[in-house]
Formats: sequence, structure tokens, C-alpha cells
Amino acid sequence: MKHILTLLALALAALPGTLRAQPALSFEQTAQELGTLLWHTPRTATFRLTNKSTTDLVITDVRTDCGCTVADWTRTPISPGDKGFIQATYDAEMLGHFHKQLAVYTNLSDQPVYLALMGQVSMTQTEPSVEYPYQIGDYFLSTDNVEFDDVNRGDEPSFVLHIHNAGKKSYTPELMHLPKYLMAEAVPEVIRPGRTGRIILTLNSAGIGSMGLTQTNVYLSRFPGDRVCKDTEINVSVTLLPDLSDTAMQQDQAPVASIDSTHICLGPIGKKKRASGELLLRNTGRSPLVISALQVYNPGISVSIGRRRIEPGAAEKLKISVNANNTFFKGRRRILLITNDPQHPKMVIDVEVKQ
Repeated sequence: MKHILTLLALALAALPGTLRAQPALSFEQTAQELGTLLWHTPRTATFRLTNKSTTDLVITDVRTDCGCTVADWTRTPISPGDKGFIQATYDAEMLGHFHKQLAVYTNLSDQPVYLALMGQVSMTQTEPSVEYPYQIGDYFLSTDNVEFDDVNRGDEPSFVLHIHNAGKKSYTPELMHLPKYLMAEAVPEVIRPGRTGRIILTLNSAGIGSMGLTQTNVYLSRFPGDRVCKDTEINVSVTLLPDLSDTAMQQDQAPVASIDSTHICLGPIGKKKRASGELLLRNTGRSPLVISALQVYNPGISVSIGRRRIEPGAAEKLKISVNANNTFFKGRRRILLITNDPQHPKMVIDVEVKQ
């Protein structure tokens, strides 16, 4: 029996590695339905995978079946148990239905794993889609809420607002009531029917008056001579951070802001049409924590704090409430705190309301 076991062990050792330790590559899904794409509007699908083998996984190549699909993937080795991705972008240049394949080659097998993309490309859009969920007249927008977050004085960041022309006439996009600190450029200047374009908004942070949150509304003109109204409104918010470079050299003595959570769920809203809650803001540092800005991004939210100067080791309650009578807002319900904590000068609290 001992000789038989010895021979069996030698036989197993002589087997190819692929038989001794069968590799496993697991995808969350191997086919994705992209739905309806607008003509000339590419869409990207992400395939997530897990290395279930006992050796590092290396994706050596991803081959597409036509030049209309471009692939990208995790380029570094994926350790056993870790996750990676493969992204495939379809260019949407051909109208009609499509079914495209990708062949994924790895070091774990001589045979590729096949992935699939399906959907259709349309010339027109008659209802909101994933890429363009907001409608103003005959035009669909990628968003109606423009945010410039984490801006330092002197920065000039840009935001791209994508527009699809679903009308029957060529369209010249224009934003009305632009403040002096915003510039807008339409590319192209004229969007033909069924085509998409963009407005590039550039912020001149030097023109922002005060640190913290600055909000304004601009309006998308639907036709020459159009007037501003709620239907064409686009919200623009800028969060200007304080300059704490002078305190950066004294980290061991700096204040440290700590809060229970950056998310609070209120409600449900009762007969008084209000929902309230509290969070505790602590100073775990070695010098006073000073709150220089406490603001809300959306109407209907109220927030207050007892003292805006919190001594080391002390805490203050943030009292938060939502008024159900004011339900119109753009973007997420959020609260902004700006403090003199050099590591985290900006804190944002998301506010959720139970239905």
C-alpha cells in the first residue's frame, strides 16, 4: 500500500499545473445590456471580476471584435481573492441594434473568457435616459446641478454640462444670468438635431467673495429672446476652502474635528411637517476648533450649533431639521461645515428623510 501511495503522489506531481490547481476566474456578469444609446454618444460598461485561484491573476490582453469597442482593464496582478475590472466603451457610431464580444486572455488559462455588450443606437431621444436625465424644452441635460467642490483661492476648475438636441432644428446653447466668476463656452456653437454638445463652465475662484458655500442659478436659453424661469434653471454651487497654510506647520497642536457620522436619517415627518435629529461634533485636537461656516446646500434644511468655538476635548450638538413644506431642491440634501482643522477643513453631512 505504501508503494502504491508513493507512486500516486509521483504521478500527481508530474501532472500539468493546470490540473493540479485548477484556476478560477469569476465575473459578476459576462453580458451587459446597455439599452438605447444616442448616436455619437459612447457608453462604457464595467465587468467586475474576482480571482478565486491560489495564484496571482494577470490579464494579459482583451481583444474586441471591432474597432467600435475600446477596452481597458486592471493592469497590475490581482492577488487571490482580490477583485479587478474590465471596461468596454462602445462608440455608438452605427445606428441600430448591436451585439459585441470581448475575449479576455489571462495567465490562468490558454482559453479566453468571452464577454458581451448588447443594445441599440438611436438617432433621437424622446424621454430621459441615464446619460441625459434632465429635460429643458427639446433639450436633454446630463445634470441640472453644477458643483465646484474643494476649490482653493486661485483655482480655475471647469465643469462640462452635456446637452442633447432632441428637437427638429439646430440649437445654439446659451446660459443666461452668468455671474462674473463664471465663464461659459459652447462646443460646438451649434448643435444639430439628434446630436450632442457641451457647455464648458470655467470658474474664476478669485471672483468668489467669501469662503464656504456660494450658490447661484443660471438659466438655459431655449430660443433667442427666451426669459428666465424655473423650468430652465440650473443650480451652481461653489465650495471655497480656507487657506490654512499657516497652521500646517503645527500639526501636533492643531484642532481635530470629529463627528458621529457624515450621514443622518430623519423622520418620518409627522403632523408638524418637520423631522429633526442631532449629531455631536467633537474637538479631539489640542487647540480650539473654530467653525467659520455652517451652511446648507438645499432649502428646507435648518442647522444650528450652540457654540462655534469648541475647546479641546469638548463637544457641541448640531441640531438638524427638515421642513416638509419646502420639497423643491436640486442635488442631495447636504450640510457644509468649514473649520480650522488643517487636515479636514471641509465636512459634508448628507441628510436623508424617511418616507
